[in-house]
This record gives sequence, structure tokens and C-alpha cells, in this order.
Amino acid sequence: MILGIDTSAAQCAVALIGAGDPVSERAGMERGHAEHLFPMIDAVLGTAGVRYGDLMRIAVCTGPGSFTGVRIGVAAARGLALGCSIPAIGVSRFEALAAEVLEDGALQDGSGRPVAVCLAGRSRTVYLQIFGADGAPLGAPRISRAADLTPALVPAGTRFAGDAAPPRAGEAALLPGGLPDPVVIARLAEGRAADALPAPLYLRGADADPPREGSPTLLD
Repeated sequence: MILGIDTSAAQCAVALIGAGDPVSERAGMERGHAEHLFPMIDAVLGTAGVRYGDLMRIAVCTGPGSFTGVRIGVAAARGLALGCSIPAIGVSRFEALAAEVLEDGALQDGSGRPVAVCLAGRSRTVYLQIFGADGAPLGAPRISRAADLTPALVPAGTRFAGDAAPPRAGEAALLPGGLPDPVVIARLAEGRAADALPAPLYLRGADADPPREGSPTLLD
């Protein structure tokens, strides 16, 4: 059984797969992930009649997204994996949204078309990654501007997904909330090698300025 976790953006989401039908809970929130995450995990496991010792691996969304939210989810996954002696697997928000589009027949509007996942960044930037129809990335994640999402950068016929899809996508933009499904996160982690512990995916630095008052004085 695999536990999927997402606190990377404006939701706290948990899912369990491998014990019959998936069991999941999702709550929209801008903050408060730390307070809600473990009660939500307990509720999902309790609904399925599963104990922590029954888990085989933990899957977590590594971002990009809220700096604090991403850290909360990744730290929780790593802590649970250590306590349960099981692997923790990281899945990016790009991968999760692209997989949901490609796997869900209701979202498909043609085969063989790539998917560009566009997520809202700061200062009018867009976080972008493009995936082929087989789900394989066609390049690394990058930071761009919405105005730059032209056919020269994004191939013609590409489907757009995410909360920063450009105006030319119109109402055809998929998953406009940009929030990944924890069930999909768990499924992506099912066959993935556990080579390293998950780490946050940050495409830009923190906004906080370094302290300007100098180093603290140490008293003997």
C-alpha cells in the first residue's frame, strides 16, 4: 500500500492506494498544512482499516509551489518513511498534473498531443514543463513569462494544463486549479525506484532577504 501526500500548493491532500478502491481526502487551504496533514493521514488510514506498519512506501509532491507547503510535505514523507523503514518517493507537481491529463479519458481531446503544464510563479512568471503523449518529459522544468508561451516555445497543438495556462488556451485549459491528485501521486510512485530521499523542487530562490544586522554576538 502506498500513501500519497500533497501540501505543495493551496490544498492539503492525502490518498491511499493498494487496499481496494483508493481512499483520499482533500481540503483547500492557503496555510495550516502542518496542523491538518497528520490528522488527515490518520483519517485516511482509519477509513481503510490500515496501520502505518502496513504501508510499503510514501509518495509526496515535491513542488514547485509554496516554499513552506513543499517543505512540510517532504519533511512529513521523509519522517514517516524513516519511522516505518520504507522508501519515500518524490513526484513533481508537473508530473502529477501531466499524468492526470494523460490517464483520464475525460480530459483527453486527442491522442499523440503533448501536454504543457503551466504553474503560476511569482512576479508574473510561469513555471513550465512539457510532456509527450507517453508521459515522458520533453525537457527540464523552466521559468518563463506568460507572454513567452508562444508556438516557438510550446509546439502547436499542445494541450495546456495548470493554473497559469496562457490566454490562447482559453476554456480548453485542463485542470485550471493546478492542484495535483494525491491518488495520481501515489500511482506514479508505485513503480519508481527509491534511489534517494525526496527533496523540494524549487525553481527560484526564497523571497526573504538575508539579515542585515550582521552575525550575532556570542557571550561567554
